[in-house]
Amino acid sequence: MLYRLHLIGLLLAALVSILAAWWVRRQTRDRVGTMMVVLLLSHGTMALLAVVQLLGSTASWQIFWYRLWYLFGLVLPIVWFLLAVYYVGREHWLTKPVWAVVLASPIVPVALWITDPYHGLFVAEFVFESDPFDRVVLEETEIGLTVIGVLFLYWFFAFGLFLRQFLFPRRTQRWQAGAVLGGFIAIFVTTALTDAPFVPAPGFPYSLYGGGIFGALVALALFRTQLFSVSPLAHETIFESIEDAILVVDADRSIADFNEIASNLFPDLEDRIGDTLDEAYPGLVADDDTCCDGGGASAIIEQLDRTLDTPFAGAVRVSTPEKSRTLRINVSEITSGGEPRGYALIMRDVTELEQYTIDLEHKTDQLERFASVLSHDLRNPVSIASGYVELTRETGDLEHLEDVTIALERMDETIEDLLTLSREGDAIDETDAVTLRSLVADAWTTSDTQTLTLENEIEPEYRIRTDPSRLRTLLENLFRNAADHGAETVRVERLGVETRTGTGAGTETGTETETANQTGFIVSDDGPGIPEAERERVLEYGYSSADGTGIGLAIVSSVVTAHGWSLSVGESDQGGAQFTVSNVERVLSHDVASVPNDD
Repeated sequence: MLYRLHLIGLLLAALVSILAAWWVRRQTRDRVGTMMVVLLLSHGTMALLAVVQLLGSTASWQIFWYRLWYLFGLVLPIVWFLLAVYYVGREHWLTKPVWAVVLASPIVPVALWITDPYHGLFVAEFVFESDPFDRVVLEETEIGLTVIGVLFLYWFFAFGLFLRQFLFPRRTQRWQAGAVLGGFIAIFVTTALTDAPFVPAPGFPYSLYGGGIFGALVALALFRTQLFSVSPLAHETIFESIEDAILVVDADRSIADFNEIASNLFPDLEDRIGDTLDEAYPGLVADDDTCCDGGGASAIIEQLDRTLDTPFAGAVRVSTPEKSRTLRINVSEITSGGEPRGYALIMRDVTELEQYTIDLEHKTDQLERFASVLSHDLRNPVSIASGYVELTRETGDLEHLEDVTIALERMDETIEDLLTLSREGDAIDETDAVTLRSLVADAWTTSDTQTLTLENEIEPEYRIRTDPSRLRTLLENLFRNAADHGAETVRVERLGVETRTGTGAGTETGTETETANQTGFIVSDDGPGIPEAERERVLEYGYSSADGTGIGLAIVSSVVTAHGWSLSVGESDQGGAQFTVSNVERVLSHDVASVPNDD
């Protein structure tokens, strides 16, 4: 009975090892897979040769087959070592001197083993045991034990590498490293059982059963992740040192691995391991019909571009509660043995580059505006001034020089407004917490307001975050616009406290309320107002319904845009113009103590 059980155990170990080798070969043909196949086939071959050994009833038969399968065992530590080195991505350790030592290591043991019948340096004796079944038991000499001990150093080194990989794994490698490590331990334990006094057949090579357990665990890891050929290819050092986000998927687009930068972009990525990209982040898949997806609980993905040669998006915008980023995706196919095994999505953050492009386009627009001014806006006053100068020469009447002065002042005003427009449209890098009431008063004193009256209804403690210089420019231009259009009173009030919001484009009648720390303010007058049909055009460069440059309200719009605020134009409750600035960041009451008072 025990004989049959031991025989069946060896057959099962051989079958499992060979099937696992076949499965690994189907999954990959890289160096890791090749070493794994060699290892599994060696275990399977040893188990089969041991079966043939047990089928014989004579000592000479069993000794012959024992010597044959044991020969494989002398080479296995080297295979384990190479597998471990390749698996953890440390093949750079295998320099020419190291290769020379590794390849030379089994030569002496194998030579001693093959020639042992002539010198007896390795084997002390083969003992033929018949209880509980016929078998031979090996007893080594001290030289033989020393040789085996040296070979075991490779085994222990490989064990250390797999243990480290298990304790500090890349995401999906824990199953793989755990399977290999578990099989390693199984071989150690079953090897120790060989000489244990409590086993049914002391001296029997139970370590061959450990090889079968190892094959079963490898098969389990393959079934669990189906990623054996993908994850080890993303070497840890390179994987984490790249500053771009990296997402690795297998051939079925199931998420296999990612680096820390990718996990920052997609906070729930850790929970998505094993899910297909189509289910987890459909916005990253080119053939998806939707333009946006949730991307998990805390990220929204908007597809911006698609590629023609890969099944993935070419560019996406990823939005989280903290910020929004634009990513350009480069796809690298992972192949093994000439067959595709997966893809590495390298996502580069091009948000700053995109902003730079926008800024460059803005600068180009400014240059076009300068060209327009030089060719048109300044040409007219220059022609007027030249005409009056020529008229003065002909008539000698110096009163014509007053008209020349007016034309020159017009030119100076246009140039100054144009320079202001070019400055105020630049992006704002730093902002300060300021008291809006004080800033309104300061802007009023430096504005050409003629006989206008200011109603400053901003509370003294009301603070916002802004670039003070640019906001002051905005207010000065609104005040000057009111004066240019015949208003008598200008009112400035906070958005959200019984504000007279008026009617018209972009506004609502009634009281507007603040949302969290978002607020705003309103500047209105009692002038003739702005016709509803013109309210969208008044903010454009060059628009003017009075004797102005047509740049003042364009400056206002540029300052608002540079801050990231919103601006709407409507009619005040007095029938004049009303400008509502919203989405302004307010400095809340609990922050007031930490900022200086501008009063």
